[in-house]
Amino acid sequence: MNRDDEMFGEIRHRRESFKAVPTRKYSGPRSHEPNEDAAIAAIAHSEGWLIPPAEVTRVTLRPWQQAVFWGLRVYIVIMLIIMGYGFVHATGG
Repeated sequence: MNRDDEMFGEIRHRRESFKAVPTRKYSGPRSHEPNEDAAIAAIAHSEGWLIPPAEVTRVTLRPWQQAVFWGLRVYIVIMLIIMGYGFVHATGG
């Protein structure tokens, strides 16, 4: 028996073993038990999922933080100019 036969034999064996797995027939939507809904509500209440999230407000930046962000903007513009120059001259333009 060569190696290919062993491999395909193993695949055939696996395929046959899946037939032995019991499957459940679809019986429509699951009906929830009344206690299950109460349990979900209790978990949501205890975890604080029912409380609205905190309001998000804008943060006032300090002057040095504003300077850093403006520096990043200038850096990005300079890099775009350099890359554009490189692409134009690399293509023979």
